[in-house]
Order: sequence, then C-alpha cells, then structure tokens
Amino acid sequence: MKRAFIGVFMACAATGATSQAITGTFNASHDSDAFDERKQALAYTGANGWGIQAGASHFAAPGWSANGKSLAGTYQQANAQRQLAATLGLSSVASHNFVVGSLDYLQQVQEGTSWGVSLERDAVNSQLGLQQGLLYTALALVGDHAFTDRFGVGIAAGTSLFSNHNQRPILRTRWTYSIDEQYGLNGFLKTRSYQNSNPYRPQYFSPKRLHEASLGLSVRVTVADGIVLNASVDAGRQWADGSAQPIWGAVFGLASPRASKVQWKLGVEVTTSAPVVASKDVAYRYATAAARVTIPW
Repeated sequence: MKRAFIGVFMACAATGATSQAITGTFNASHDSDAFDERKQALAYTGANGWGIQAGASHFAAPGWSANGKSLAGTYQQANAQRQLAATLGLSSVASHNFVVGSLDYLQQVQEGTSWGVSLERDAVNSQLGLQQGLLYTALALVGDHAFTDRFGVGIAAGTSLFSNHNQRPILRTRWTYSIDEQYGLNGFLKTRSYQNSNPYRPQYFSPKRLHEASLGLSVRVTVADGIVLNASVDAGRQWADGSAQPIWGAVFGLASPRASKVQWKLGVEVTTSAPVVASKDVAYRYATAAARVTIPW
C-alpha cells in the first residue's frame, strides 16, 4: 500500500492518446524493517488510448523472498478538461492469484475546480500480506479547487476495504500557496487522518486512529535545456492512538518538459514516521526510487 511520489510521480500517469507509445517503468524500495520490493513493467498504448502492460516483481525480507508477475489491459486519456487512466488485469505473487486494477479520473467542472474518483485494488505488499494473499480495495472521491491565483486546496475522502475484515475510512488534504511562480516555489500543508475498524493487524500498520499534519516547501523549475527539477521537503507530527511522533519526508526528481516528445522521469523519496511496531523505539523509514520513460512511435 505504499504509493509514492504524490504530485511528482503517478503510478498510471495519463497522457494524450495521440500516437502509439511504449512505456517502461522501474520501482525499487527498502524500509527499516528490511523489506525490499522491486517492480518493472513494459506497456504498449495504441493511438486510441487502449493498451496492454506486463510486469514482474520481486519481494524480499530476511530469510524469505517471493516473485510476482502481472498482465493488464490499460486505457489512458488526457485533455484540458479530463484526465483518465485505468488498468485491469491479473497478478500472481507468492503462489496467490489476484484480480487487480486502478482508476484515476479527474474532470474539470469549471475554471480552477476539478472533481473525480480514485480506485485501486492490489495485494498488501508486506511479507505476511503476500504470504497470506491479502487484498485491499481503496476508493476515494478527489477534488481540487483554486480559491485564488495563488491559493488552492486538494482533498481525497474515501475508504479502504481489506480482505482480513478491516475497513479504513480516510481523509487527506493538501493546502498549497504559490510563493514564487517563476521558480514554481510553493508552500504547503498536508494532512492525513484514518481509523481502522479491526485494528492492530499483524500484516500491516493499523492503529485504531491515526492523524498527521506536515508543513513543507516544493519547487518545480527548469534547471537545464530539457530537464525539469521537482523537489519537496516537509516535516510535521503524527499521532497514532494518542502517541505523538515527529515525521518528515523528502522528494527529489528530474523529468522531461511536458511538451517533450519523449517523456521521462527519475526520482527518489524518503519518509520517516512513528515505529510500525509498538515495541520499537526507532522510527519507521521508507525509501523508494522510480524511473519511467515513454517513447512514441
């Protein structure tokens, strides 16, 4: 359930369906519990937006490892008013077979205001989760509204349903203020709140209640001909079942300009939060790296 690069990387970023394209992606992650994950995928998208994607994955922890593979159909569409990206397919990991998929849809309803929906169904990517074949289905309504030329708010409200009889209502917000438009410098406040109906599951972090709030800065600027820098850093506080811990995160990415014929992205993200296991004194740390290239033909 670790989705990284919010605002910088999109797992299924929509692109205009104006030509055929081949897209390759690579993701690797490591956390302080010594759990490693590696995924790579190759996708073909036709001129009508429909396509197919094949992927392979590898998961490892001390004394354990598992491989996975996936095959999915895809659809992408993007224009000034609408962004749509969807996948639906089959995944096999650690001798378990899953029906997986995702949908990200955002529609502009008026100038500066967009609403949509996000849906994701996938395996719980932890050692116990993969061994037991656990699934989650996450559904959220999403919105973005610009109150002024400089100030806007994004919101996502929904719930996640886990196959081990746990439900997790969740609310995320991001409040952004443009400090310097020339350098793409923004200040932001982001929050996250959720609760678990069946808490303290051993397969994943699941306190009864969790609240987070962080302040940060982000920048998007052209640093060289054909290279765009995306970076952000934030720090704040996490409250899990009444226990408060400091948290922080940092993202650094390089990408091609949006108008480039060949689209590419490279990036890393590091986050730290409260200990995942209550008996631990050391904070939980998660690091991930990603790469993506799309070549039209």
